[in-house]
Amino acid sequence: MNSPLYIVWSDDNKLGIPIVDEQHRGMVVLINTFHYLLQEGNKLEDMEPLKVALDQYVTIHFQTEEALMKETGYPNLVEHTLLHQELAKKIEESSTEVTVSRDPDKALSFLREWWLDHINKADREFSLYVKRRA
Repeated sequence: MNSPLYIVWSDDNKLGIPIVDEQHRGMVVLINTFHYLLQEGNKLEDMEPLKVALDQYVTIHFQTEEALMKETGYPNLVEHTLLHQELAKKIEESSTEVTVSRDPDKALSFLREWWLDHINKADREFSLYVKRRA
C-alpha cells in the first residue's frame, strides 16, 4: 500500500461555517476513498457507487452553499453559482474521461486541485463576507 490519503485535511481548510466545513471534509473523505480503492487494485467498474455518491454529494454541497449565500445576501451569489455549475460540468467530464481513458490519475489530480482551490479561494471569500456581517 502506498499512501492511503490523497488529500490530508488541515485546519487551514476550515472556513468557520460549520456545515460547509463538514461537507468539505466529507468531500475529502470521498476523494481519499477513491484514491485508496484504486491503490488497492479495485476496478473502476466496481467503484461506480462511489462515483454516484461523489456526484450526489457535490450537488448537495453546492445547494447548501447557495442557500446560505442567498440567506446572508452574499453579493457574489450569481458568480459563485455559475462557478458551481462550471465545476459540476468539469467533474462530469472528468468522470467520463476516466471511463474512456481508463486512467483515473488525471481525475484524481483534478479533484484534489479543484477541491482545495474551491475551498481556499471562492468559498473563503464567502466565509469572510459572513464573518464581516457577524
